[in-house]
Amino acid sequence: MKILVVHSELGVLRGGGENVTRNLFEILAKRGHNVAATFVASPNGSYPVPLPQGIDPMPLAGWWSRKLGQPMMSSIGRLIPSKSRLRLQWDRVQDAICYRTIRWHDRRFTRRVQHDFSGRWKNYDVVYVHSSAILASQIAQHHPTVLFLPGPVSEDLAPVLRTAHAVCAHDDALTRIKEFLGDHATELKLGLNCQLFSSGPSSIRAALGWKPHDRIVGYVGRLAHIKGIDLLATAFNEMVRTVRDVKLLIVGSGEEEGKIRKVLSQAFREGMVHIEPGLPHEKLAEWYRAMDLFVMPSRYETMSSAILEAQACGVPFLASDIAGNRMIAKGGGGWLFQHECPDSLCAWLKKIVEDPDEMRARGAKGAEHVRQNYDWEASAERLESIFQRCLDMKGRA
Repeated sequence: MKILVVHSELGVLRGGGENVTRNLFEILAKRGHNVAATFVASPNGSYPVPLPQGIDPMPLAGWWSRKLGQPMMSSIGRLIPSKSRLRLQWDRVQDAICYRTIRWHDRRFTRRVQHDFSGRWKNYDVVYVHSSAILASQIAQHHPTVLFLPGPVSEDLAPVLRTAHAVCAHDDALTRIKEFLGDHATELKLGLNCQLFSSGPSSIRAALGWKPHDRIVGYVGRLAHIKGIDLLATAFNEMVRTVRDVKLLIVGSGEEEGKIRKVLSQAFREGMVHIEPGLPHEKLAEWYRAMDLFVMPSRYETMSSAILEAQACGVPFLASDIAGNRMIAKGGGGWLFQHECPDSLCAWLKKIVEDPDEMRARGAKGAEHVRQNYDWEASAERLESIFQRCLDMKGRA
């Protein structure tokens, strides 16, 4: 099968959606399918995140930015008192501009894909589109097209979604989309590489100069507002006023880094916090293993790959009480705190780190749960069957 993957940030970001695409199509390439992927790149065609072996890169060179001006706006925002009315208004303006910038970027990418591939759709048997319903709808006019939605969309997109030959989602996103799309929405579960992510020793703690008895709270992901990293920084600051021998390990980068460095400035000076920039996915396991507790304070998640990876490494989690996290919590591997509430997050952090036996018990339970329920091979096989169904529909047409 000849497959074209259309995923704008595939060679640029290391986020959860990008990891889903990389894992699925690395396996499909190993199963003998011819896989090519197109995505944005710098004006000279370079991109910072390499694609897995077996996926033929087709970068679209140009001047691209999904977060145009966001670092500057975040810098200005840090100068405004965090609890003032002006800061609240500034954050709303920044969020509105960010939303519009992303939409502008997506429209440009849609036009570019349509232009560059207008005479080449016949070179592929099926096209996989990540996230963009409009682009998937346009491609579906020419070719069998599968759309993957990493999060829910509004009901007014239903007519557009129905033009795609298959619409895939998982967990909370699937539940919401099925409410108005019915059986046209199909499940494509997240997977997990349990050979890569497993419990074991880690040299990271010693390399950072932290002691064996230190209790390490960790986070892995983008340093973005939607991920709630600001909530974690605020809660940790409050926590260390009364709890000793606790450290914060953050793995990731993003536009909120300057803000959290300012909030945690005293903790940084005292050696209680370390930020490690984004790492290749294959190197994350040792960093998870250095943690005693993984925290995901996100404002929205359909299903967090990072929580699953942490659990596979034997690390329990504390996450915001939102739909996707509630589903994961049913496996018994962690706790939930009140959504958008740093006081609740702080209280839970204090309670959890004082009970190492319970942390170990939940860590073991979570590891067993993800091993039994999440597998990339099974997810790739499921996607393969969806592709074949689309091709069969084309043959009957």
